[in-house]
Amino acid sequence: MIALTGVAGERPNVLLIIVDDLNDWVGCLGGHPNAKTPHIDGLAARGTLFANAHCQAPLCGPSRASFLSGLYPSSNGVYGQPTKQLGKDRERFVGHLLPQHFARNGYRTFGVGKITHGIRLEDVVDVAGPTGNSGPKPKVDSSGEPGRFHYRPDERRPFSGTQTDWAPFPDSDQLMPDYATAAWAVEHLDSMGEQPFFMAVGFHRPHVPFYVPQPWFDLFPLDEVTLPAIQEADLKDVPQIGRDLHELPKFPQLPYLRADGDRQWRLCVQAYLACTAFVDAQIGKVLANVPENTMVALISDHGYHLGEKNRVAKHSLWPEATRVPMVIVPVDGTARQVVDQPVGLIDLFPTLCELAGIPLKPGLEGLSLRPLLENPGAPWSRSTIRTTYARGNHSLRSREHHFIHYENGAEEYYDLRSDPHAWNNLSGTLSQAAREAFLQDLPSQEVPYHPASSSSPVNAWFKTHFEKEGLTR
Repeated sequence: MIALTGVAGERPNVLLIIVDDLNDWVGCLGGHPNAKTPHIDGLAARGTLFANAHCQAPLCGPSRASFLSGLYPSSNGVYGQPTKQLGKDRERFVGHLLPQHFARNGYRTFGVGKITHGIRLEDVVDVAGPTGNSGPKPKVDSSGEPGRFHYRPDERRPFSGTQTDWAPFPDSDQLMPDYATAAWAVEHLDSMGEQPFFMAVGFHRPHVPFYVPQPWFDLFPLDEVTLPAIQEADLKDVPQIGRDLHELPKFPQLPYLRADGDRQWRLCVQAYLACTAFVDAQIGKVLANVPENTMVALISDHGYHLGEKNRVAKHSLWPEATRVPMVIVPVDGTARQVVDQPVGLIDLFPTLCELAGIPLKPGLEGLSLRPLLENPGAPWSRSTIRTTYARGNHSLRSREHHFIHYENGAEEYYDLRSDPHAWNNLSGTLSQAAREAFLQDLPSQEVPYHPASSSSPVNAWFKTHFEKEGLTR
C-alpha cells in the first residue's frame, strides 16, 4: 500500500524533476535503441512508469501553464508561448500554482532551473535558485554574435524560429547551466530542516541547441547511431490544415537532414542522445541526495521530433511531440510498475496533493493517479487524454487509438495496434459511433487566448490565426 503521509505520520517531502523537450528516448520507454539514461531508468525501476503519458500542449509555455495550474489550455487560455506579462495574472496563475498550493499547506518551497515560463520563479517559490538558460553559444566574430555549427535558418523568412543547432560544445560540463542547477539542488537537499519541503528542479537539456561537451557525444559513435523510422511522403494523407498548422519554415527540414547520405540527420540524432545522457547524469546527482521520506516525480514538458513527420521540433499534435516520460515514486516506493492507461501532465497536481495528504485545490481538471499507483490494472475512468496546439486543434490519445480534430472539422485517426508510428490516416474509415465517442472528449468550450499570449507566428497559418483571434499587435 502506498504511504500517503510519510514516515510516522509525517507529511512526505516532494521532489519534482522537470526535463525540457525530452521525448520517449529513454531506456525504460524504449523510444530509441541507443538511449543511455540509467538514472531515469533506475527511478522507474523503483516506482511507477506511466508509459502512455501525454502533455496538454506541445510547447514549453502552455504545457507548464497547464500542469502548474492544473487547468487545460482550453480553460486557462494559454494555447501558445506566453510573454512575461503572464506573471501579472493573479486570477488564474500567480498564487494558484502547484508549489504555492503546497506552501499554503505547510510546505517550504524551493525551485531551481527552468520551472515556469512567463512567470518569475521567485514569485512562485519561497527559495529560488538560478533559472539558467539554454547554455553557452559559439561566437563567430568580434561582435560577439552567436554562431552556428550545422544549421542556420534563412533569416529572410518572416516567421519565428529557435536556436536549433547541434555539436560538441562547450569544453566542460561546468559551463552548462544544468550542471549548476543540479549542484544547487544537491546543496539545498543536504541542508533541509524538519519542515516538509516541495522542491522543483528544472533542467534545460535536451532543449536546443543540442550542445554538450564532447565526452557525451563519445557515448554514441556516429556510425552506430540508429535513425528514427520514417515513412516517405508521410504527410500525403494529412489534411491540408494539418500540414499548414504544423509547417515550420525556420526549422530543419528532412531534405536538409537527409542530404549527403543522411549526414546532418545522423549528427542531429547523435547530439540529442548526447544531451539526454548529459541531463540524465545531472538527474542522477540529485537523486543520489534525496532525503528519506521524500516522494519523487519526474516528467518532461513535452516530446520532440527528430526527423519524423519531416521535422526537428516540438510544435505538433503527433505522438513524437505529445508523449512524455512520467515516473512517480511514492515514499515507500513500489516494485517496478508500468501503466499503459492514458494519463497526462494535467494529472500531476491532484496526484501530488493526494500522495502528500494535503487538500486538493478546488477546480483542478486532472485526475489523481493514486488508483493506478496502487494497482496498474485498476479500472480507469478516462478513455483518452487531450493535447491542444493553438485554440481549436486537439489530439486525443487512448490506449490503442489516436484521433486529431482540427478547428475546421478536418481529422486524422490512427489505429496504433497496427500502425504504432501513426503513418496511415484512417479517418475516412472511422465509424460514426467511434467518431462521436472521440468528439465527446473535446472541450465543450474554449476560452479566448490569454492577454499575455505572444503574437509571434511560426508560419503563415499562425499569422492568419492570430489575426483572427485578435492577437496581432
